[in-house]
Amino acid sequence: MEPSRKVRTVLLVDDFDTQLRVWGRELSQHRVLNAKTREDAVKIAKLEQADLAIVDLFLGAENGLDVVRDLRELCPDLYIVVVSADMSVAYAMAAVRSGADDVLVKPLRCMHVLKSVEDGRPLEPDWKNPGQLTLDEVEWEHISRALVESKQNITQAAQRLGIYRQTLQRKLRKRGRDVPES
Repeated sequence: MEPSRKVRTVLLVDDFDTQLRVWGRELSQHRVLNAKTREDAVKIAKLEQADLAIVDLFLGAENGLDVVRDLRELCPDLYIVVVSADMSVAYAMAAVRSGADDVLVKPLRCMHVLKSVEDGRPLEPDWKNPGQLTLDEVEWEHISRALVESKQNITQAAQRLGIYRQTLQRKLRKRGRDVPES
C-alpha cells in the first residue's frame, strides 16, 4: 500500500443498479461516477479524473478484468479495487495481474475501502471464519480456477473439471452468472 492519498472522486463500475445506488448513498460526501459497462467506464475515465475505482468482477456478459486493464492503461495513478461476491483465489490473482491494486469480497462498505486508501493502510477483508472454507466455497474455488485457466470457455472448463458442460452451466447459473446456452 502506498502512502495516504486524498480521495475526492470515486468511479463505481457495477452492472447492478441497486448496488450503484447503495454505494452512491454511502459515498454521498464524495463525487461519484457510475458506470455499468466497460464502454461506460472507459468513456468516463477519458473525460474525468477519478482517485479511486471500485470495479465488480462480473459485469453481466462482460469481464471486470478488461475494465481494470483499460483503466490502468488510461489512468496509471488510479487506485483500483476489484470486488465480487464470488471471489476466489484464482480470480483474485487474475485481478492483480490485470492491474488491480486490491481485491475484496462483496458485500463491502465503500467507506471502509475509501478510508483505507486515504489512510494508506492495507485493505483487509471481513472474513467470517478465516481459514475455514465451506464445501460450497471449495467447489467455487475449483470452478473459478478451471474457468480462469480456460479463459472463461465453458466447454474447456467443464472438461478440466471432469463434468458435463450442462452441469457446469447449472452451477454457474445457481451463482447468478450469465452463461451461454450453446
